[in-house]
Amino acid sequence: MAIVHMQKVAVLAHRSHKEEVLDALQEMGVLEISEAKAPANLDHTEVNFRVAELQFAIDVLKENAAKETLAVADKPGTTDEVIHAATHTDVRGIVDRLHELEALDTEAQRRIAELTQTQETLRPWASLLDRLDAPTESAKAVRLLGSLSESKMEEFRDALTGSLPRADVQLLDAQNSNAYVSAMVWKSDRAAFEEIATRMGWTTVVLPVLPGTAAVLFEEASVEHKQLEQRLMTNKKERVQLSIELPKLMKVRTFMHWLSDKQSAREAALETFATVTLLGWIPRASVDILETRLQKISKAVAVLKVKADEGEEAPILLKNAKFITPFESVTTLYGFPLPSEMDPTAPLSPFFALYFALCLTDGGYGFALTMIFGLFLLKTRKSVQEAQLPWLLFISGIASILVGIPFGGWFGLTPDQVPSFLTVTHDDGSRWFLGQIWNLSTQTGIDFLRNLALFLGLTHIFFGVFLAGYHKWLHGGKAEAFWQHFTLHIVLGAVIFRVLAPESLVQVATYLMYAAIALVIWGKGYGTVWFLRPIMGVLGLVNFLIGLLSNTLSYLRILALGLVTGAIALAVNQVAIEMSKLFPIWLGIPVMILIAVGGHLVSIALNTLGSFIHSGRLQFIEFFGQFFEGGGRPYTPFKRSIS
Repeated sequence: MAIVHMQKVAVLAHRSHKEEVLDALQEMGVLEISEAKAPANLDHTEVNFRVAELQFAIDVLKENAAKETLAVADKPGTTDEVIHAATHTDVRGIVDRLHELEALDTEAQRRIAELTQTQETLRPWASLLDRLDAPTESAKAVRLLGSLSESKMEEFRDALTGSLPRADVQLLDAQNSNAYVSAMVWKSDRAAFEEIATRMGWTTVVLPVLPGTAAVLFEEASVEHKQLEQRLMTNKKERVQLSIELPKLMKVRTFMHWLSDKQSAREAALETFATVTLLGWIPRASVDILETRLQKISKAVAVLKVKADEGEEAPILLKNAKFITPFESVTTLYGFPLPSEMDPTAPLSPFFALYFALCLTDGGYGFALTMIFGLFLLKTRKSVQEAQLPWLLFISGIASILVGIPFGGWFGLTPDQVPSFLTVTHDDGSRWFLGQIWNLSTQTGIDFLRNLALFLGLTHIFFGVFLAGYHKWLHGGKAEAFWQHFTLHIVLGAVIFRVLAPESLVQVATYLMYAAIALVIWGKGYGTVWFLRPIMGVLGLVNFLIGLLSNTLSYLRILALGLVTGAIALAVNQVAIEMSKLFPIWLGIPVMILIAVGGHLVSIALNTLGSFIHSGRLQFIEFFGQFFEGGGRPYTPFKRSIS
């Protein structure tokens, strides 16, 4: 219904005007350029490398930028600001310096890892007086280093004193229940020493051969470690200082995207000796506007309407009224319509909003949604086209308020928990909210919502059947539309008449119903030979009835979600009240408020998500299944995107 009619065109220009034409097309942003049959085979390696380098700089500086800088960087710039940043920013210098800092950091971190390992190795041996590069043995003795459990140390000493009295054992350090030992042993006693040491759990340690004692080397490593840590901090500060260039780099990236899009358009052009031809799709209403703009460049530029190639489909551009546009986010979540289909956005919009509200059934939650997204839209000043989903949730919040009033849903509160001026007392003594008609805490209210869900389901499905027939009727398939689709509405009307007919017309209504059933059987067999038509019609009708039953029952999810929302809200209130009783009143009230606010925020988030998903599912499966296939290609014009 709201698919913009597209026209394939060829833009012809003299080669001398090629760049001016590309600039004008990118500025207007109305032509989706088709790929050339023989695109230019150019090497983009260098350009891609430069783009990757720029993205590297942006990613690094984002990690180091202040919140204020990030906020400025995220704001879209004007065309003049983007061009100024592209021509006045030292991108190469920033990228090169960031690479230098990265290399310095990598080397520093590698060296820190080495020093850390050295410190861990030398720390237990700081009391060792010998240099690490000194010989560990003489002609008659050898020095052995090792560790064993601290609890075994005394037993180890006693064993050596009894068996090897000439061995000299020194405890250098004890850490983490381990004793670090230096032993001077005669070479002739080495085998005996190793036997005793092994029995005690001895682990031999071989220190690296370095110039100096362990204590001196450990200190030198500590000093160098601190210097390298300081270097990393200095490099970090330099990145923070460079991050003030982030907004400019973001605009340079936008400019690079423009150049990339322009190069793609340039390569898509078919060139001859004297002319350049660009093929593409444009909204039919914009053809004359485009031609007028391009002929300002030169009268040698022309816009010609051409036929689409065989099998080529036009891109899809949706255009709806402002109130309907937010619901395009539901349609496009499923997929764009095919060029031969209708736009389902307008037909689905009232059903989606109503189903969302019925799944929520809480006017208080609807009010919260309206306020949250209303304030967001007020602050950002985004149009319905720029922020379709927030606008959709804003509208759905309003619908939830309107639905919540007759169902009496207000943050799970009962009429006894609110001031009396917000309630009304009925003749039977029961208190209800103002405007409340149904109470979902009673069986009567539950039955009403169930019946309402089933009624809406039948209405929704038959509306989808009508849309399928209506679309075919408009596009020349009147016979198929009548037999395949509209006969179902005839039988539906006959059944309703039979149910509601007065006693005097029951027999007439019955005959009319039978006639309508025969008509729909004949209609469902449309397209087959006459003698098979009744058989195919019966099969078609049975298949439709089975689908109708299963699809209609799916709408009971509205009842389920509506009851769950109220139950969760009520549970949040009860938990808040009971928890507040555990504290003195001066502390209990803040606790109750905190639990209630936090619980309801979580409940709003979960139930909003559930309402959106299930309302969308009823559109995608039950409604779209009657008339909509989807699979169209979105319209992506060649333009300058400010981001």
